[in-house]
Amino acid sequence: MLTLPPAISGYFAGAQNNARKGFEACFTPDAIVHDEGKTYHGIEAIKAWHIAATDPNSVTTRAISMRQENGKIVVPAEVSGTFKGSPIVLDFVFTLKGDLIAELEIH
Repeated sequence: MLTLPPAISGYFAGAQNNARKGFEACFTPDAIVHDEGKTYHGIEAIKAWHIAATDPNSVTTRAISMRQENGKIVVPAEVSGTFKGSPIVLDFVFTLKGDLIAELEIH
């Protein structure tokens, strides 16, 4: 079983379609998310991004492995849903500040 830091584990648990409650608790108040060429800054923007990205596509995300790289935590994850090309493996690159996610890059 893959053991992730608590905030990252919470992110993947909250990233599932019907598990939005507490999703924002994984992030610092001024967190930043980079996804599909766009940047989302702050909890409200991150929540709106997450809803827009997952709702129309019935997305599920499963962490595959974890490695540390240049002070960041890289988690390759299988993302599947009703979008074209599903499933795909994306790298989720986390920067933690204390025990929370300060930045997330998805590519």
